[in-house]
Amino acid sequence: MTSDNTDSKQRSFLKVIYRFLGGATVGTLVLLIPLTYGRFNDLGLVQVGVSSLLVILCGLLSIVWGEKFIDVVMRMLNGTGLSTSPIADS
Repeated sequence: MTSDNTDSKQRSFLKVIYRFLGGATVGTLVLLIPLTYGRFNDLGLVQVGVSSLLVILCGLLSIVWGEKFIDVVMRMLNGTGLSTSPIADS
C-alpha cells in the first residue's frame, strides 16, 4: 500500500514540475516578443528583475490553473498576429 501512495506522490510532484516548466517556457516566449522586435542595448537590473518575475509568475500560474492558463496565453498570442506559422502562410 505504501508503494502505491509513494508512486502517486512522485507522479503528482512531477506533474507540478512539468506545469511550472511549461508556464515558465510560455513566459519566456512572451518576453522574447518585445526583445526581438525592439532594440534593447542596455538591459538594466530592473528589467532583468521584472523579466525574471514574469517568467516565475507564469510558471506559478501554470501550476495553479494548468493547461487553461497556457491555452489562454496562447490564444492571446494568436490574436496579436505575431505568432503565425510559416506553414499556414504557404
